[in-house]
Amino acid sequence: MSPERARPGRTELGRIDISDDVVAKIAAYAAAEIPDAGSAASGFGRMLGRRKTPGVRRTSLTTAPKTIARVDGATARLSLVISVRWPAPIPRVCAAVRRHVGDRVAELTGLVVTDIDIEVTDLTTGERPRRVDGANA
Repeated sequence: MSPERARPGRTELGRIDISDDVVAKIAAYAAAEIPDAGSAASGFGRMLGRRKTPGVRRTSLTTAPKTIARVDGATARLSLVISVRWPAPIPRVCAAVRRHVGDRVAELTGLVVTDIDIEVTDLTTGERPRRVDGANA
């Protein structure tokens, strides 16, 4: 006989609470598992016309995206800010992120994910552009 899975919220033996920050970290790591998605730079640094602004993240396909989670009992709402690898189709990447993040958060926490909002703020190649000049063409 297998034991019943513990669920977040009130149970007959007590209460299980999972922090918003823990759920956000799980969601961010899950999003980073999608090859065409990654962290996105804040628009603030670009808006100021600077390449490097203290405290502003840079776009990267190898780091976890900024994620916010709101846990209410046994449910969670997630918001992610991501970059997408060029030329991958943005709707396809967002659907893959949404599906994978929802599955992983539910699997690892037992929470029911009700909403996953995704904001794509950057496109990236994931590598430095190659210089093309007449001598090497």
